[in-house]
Amino acid sequence: MSGKSHLAYGHHVLVDISDAEPSVLNNLESLEHSLVSAAADEGVTVLATLKKAFQPSGVTILLLISESHVSLHTYPDQGRAFFDAFTCGVDYEPANIFRSFASKSLKGTYRIIRVERGSASPVQEGR
Repeated sequence: MSGKSHLAYGHHVLVDISDAEPSVLNNLESLEHSLVSAAADEGVTVLATLKKAFQPSGVTILLLISESHVSLHTYPDQGRAFFDAFTCGVDYEPANIFRSFASKSLKGTYRIIRVERGSASPVQEGR
């Protein structure tokens, strides 16, 4: 370990989405593209993508990012979805990832919860 300081701190955004178009909520490829694009717009580094289409409907997409994660779970038959993003540190804002994603692909009604997690005091590696 180099003794480099890291903040054990970050922003977590949770979004309940309703009144969304069922066909959009069931389109795995389009949602994945929009989610990855929105993450890139914020400047985070996407390391991997996990995705699953469920039968008869619904998708889950998880982006592993260097800064933490982004996830989406959809329920097309109810016009609902759940978005979740956490970014460690202070350099990125997960709400921006959601705004970009929503503007690209997911119109609806949103309830957004933003939570600050951890401490803004540096934590020294190697302790």
